[in-house]
Amino acid sequence: MDTKIKIDNILSNNKIIDLENFLEKRSCINAANQWLSYIFYLFQALGVFLVSIGNSYKADHLIWLGVGLNSLASFIYIIINSNHKISSALYNNIQKIKNGAYIDEIDLNCIDQKSDSSGSLTPKNIRHLSSYI
Repeated sequence: MDTKIKIDNILSNNKIIDLENFLEKRSCINAANQWLSYIFYLFQALGVFLVSIGNSYKADHLIWLGVGLNSLASFIYIIINSNHKISSALYNNIQKIKNGAYIDEIDLNCIDQKSDSSGSLTPKNIRHLSSYI
């Protein structure tokens, strides 16, 4: 009986630590996304403005500078979307902890359970391959 209590305490402590980490990461990602959104719109607006001015005055360097800013804005937008997906996953984990349905490292377990018909490497395949090395 003492072992079960210790196991429950360890798992409970792990959930608390995970919850604190998830909340901190989500807070950082949300703050970063806010700033990245401002930078995205600034670069996008400046890029369009510089392309328009460069085209009006036949200044190729302004056109290319505008295109470069728009490309940088697109890259920032990709980061914003990636951060949003990470934030959503963290939110789902926070909700699972709150509802008592959280399983630590569920992503790794799901990968092991997927079929490997795609030919991609999964942790299960890697363990299998490592036995030959």
